Amino acid sequence: MPDRKVQRLLSELVERSWGELERALLATRDGVLVAASNPSEYDDALAALGAAMLNGIEDAAISHFAAGVKGVAVELEDGRYFIVRTVGAAGSGVLCLLTRPKPNLGLIERLLERLPEVEELELEEGGGGG
Repeated sequence: MPDRKVQRLLSELVERSWGELERALLATRDGVLVAASNPSEYDDALAALGAAMLNGIEDAAISHFAAGVKGVAVELEDGRYFIVRTVGAAGSGVLCLLTRPKPNLGLIERLLERLPEVEELELEEGGGGG
């Protein structure tokens, strides 16, 4: 999937959130930014942080619970959430979402369920879209 198509999908995700999402990013499992809904100077850092969080928690979950991780949500001090989920074939990608303060998490979850294209994204380690 070309990066422009991914960027358009991420932008659509933010637009459909009715203001609940500030931004959406897609990264590889090793933290390389692939695309962003509304590019900024912080995207590379957010992509790397999201991948590191997901990979670390997944390693611990597999070791202690014999189960993988689909996603992680962290509440920030200002009330926003940083939500990270695996996407793509065999969890090859990382979807990073930054919400507005005190978001409707149910709406965000429902929105993700209604955009199956996000789950179908395929990425290669250390590279762009596939």
